[in-house]
Amino acid sequence: MKTNYDFIKNMIGLQGIEIISTNVNNGIFQVFATSSYSFAICPRCKRLTQEIHDSRWQTIKHLPIWGMPTEIVLQKRRFICSCDMEHPFDEQFDFLRKYQRQTIPFEKYVFTLSHKNTIKNASEIADISECKCQRIYNHHADSLLEAREPESLRLLGIDDIARKKGHNYNTVVYNQETGNIVALFTGRKKEDVVTYLKGWPEEVRAKIEAVSMDMSRSYCQSILDCFPNAKPVVDRFHLAQNFHKCVDDARKHIQNHIRKHGNKDEVFKIRWALLKHVEDLKREEALLLILACNKYPVIEQLHYLKEEFREFFNLETKQETIAFIAYFKDLAAEYGIPELETFCKTLDNWLPYILNYYDYRISNGLTEGNNHKVKNIKRRGYGYRNDSNFNLRVKLEFECS
Repeated sequence: MKTNYDFIKNMIGLQGIEIISTNVNNGIFQVFATSSYSFAICPRCKRLTQEIHDSRWQTIKHLPIWGMPTEIVLQKRRFICSCDMEHPFDEQFDFLRKYQRQTIPFEKYVFTLSHKNTIKNASEIADISECKCQRIYNHHADSLLEAREPESLRLLGIDDIARKKGHNYNTVVYNQETGNIVALFTGRKKEDVVTYLKGWPEEVRAKIEAVSMDMSRSYCQSILDCFPNAKPVVDRFHLAQNFHKCVDDARKHIQNHIRKHGNKDEVFKIRWALLKHVEDLKREEALLLILACNKYPVIEQLHYLKEEFREFFNLETKQETIAFIAYFKDLAAEYGIPELETFCKTLDNWLPYILNYYDYRISNGLTEGNNHKVKNIKRRGYGYRNDSNFNLRVKLEFECS
């Protein structure tokens, strides 16, 4: 029975080839094919030539057909042109990248498998090596990123993220208006940040109006050095985190004193009762806190100051904030709790950048949420030893430009 090669040609979906024969070898469907054309275009002079120098058969991996791995056994010819008889050139196929042994449709299949999956899993499914899978992913990811239009940048967020906890850190810069990653680079020291940001075009840096950050001196100084028109904005959530840490440190100090000179059971298990909002307390937590406050006035004072500072996050103007901070500093000085007096010094040091929030209303809430997504990408790959591969995957999954 005569084989219908037109049907097979339509199945494999490759243009510019003629099928000579087919074969099944060890469970692999092989398609023997040659070019549909008798000529090639010289890459030097761009003229047509039909003079063949030599030819060879090359096995090209293609998408599975009928559930079987498929190979295109392709005749590749080398042509010579009158413009340079000493240097023959290979004929080119639209479905094949130069120097590659797999078709472009197969590469797109591998790229789809690799996206939001591990390279190891994708390589096992596609039956190729991990190195080849990574190279295919990198090529198509780079192509997609290069094709995207750059975003206009006005409001940014900056934060660090650990590549290896306590050892290596990356700095991540986000676009606050879209949530996309603008930059991801190694290091979080001032010199690392300044060196990278100074590489941006001057007109881009001049358009940045505000950058939200935690209370990091290196980030603050980098913003002032690199963005001439930008205002650093201290993130309110980090300010709350710093305040609660001071409250907890004060609790530890008070508890340690009570345990030495009184009954430790009277102040036992009050940490979360002290740090929670009073309306969120469970009955048992509220009872423990009331007993501790009745017995030890200093704990009552600490709880009162903690609840009083909550009003800070309801303020709407700079003037209200300045007045409230002055009031809170007087209150902390009156009660004389050292840890909260230290926090008041922090408020003084960062006050201009705290007040910038009321001009732009941005915080690192979006940044911290995106950091969690970046960490999930890292965990999905069981960690990354190669920073370039990690950065590329993160940028692609955030649809960066």
